[in-house]
Amino acid sequence: MTRILNLVLVGLLVASAIGVYSIKYESTLQAEKVAKLRRSIDAERRSIEALRAEWAYMSQPERVGDMAKRHLDLVPMKITQVITPADLPAKVQQGDLIAEKLEGLGLAGQPQVTGSTQ
Repeated sequence: MTRILNLVLVGLLVASAIGVYSIKYESTLQAEKVAKLRRSIDAERRSIEALRAEWAYMSQPERVGDMAKRHLDLVPMKITQVITPADLPAKVQQGDLIAEKLEGLGLAGQPQVTGSTQ
C-alpha cells in the first residue's frame, strides 16, 4: 500500500515539476515579448521625435520665406492693384436656359402630357 502511495506521490511530484517548468517557460517567453515590444515602442518614439524636430526645422518662417524668395516670382503688392467694389463688373443675369431651348424648338407654350390615362 505504501509503495503504491509512494508511486502516486512521485507521479504527482513529476507532474507538478513539469507544470511549474511549463509555466516558467511561458512566463519567460511572455517577458521576452514584452521587452521586444517596449524596445519597438521606444524606437518609434525616437523616430517620432526626430520627425517632429525635422518638421520644426522645415516649417520655420524664416526658412520658408527664404525659399519663397528663391523659387517664387512674388513681388509686393502695389497700391494701384487695389480696386473698389464699384470697379468690379456687374453680375450677369442668366435667364432660364431650359425655357430658351424650348422656345427655340417651338415647344414653349404646349402642355406636357406624362403617364397613361388608364
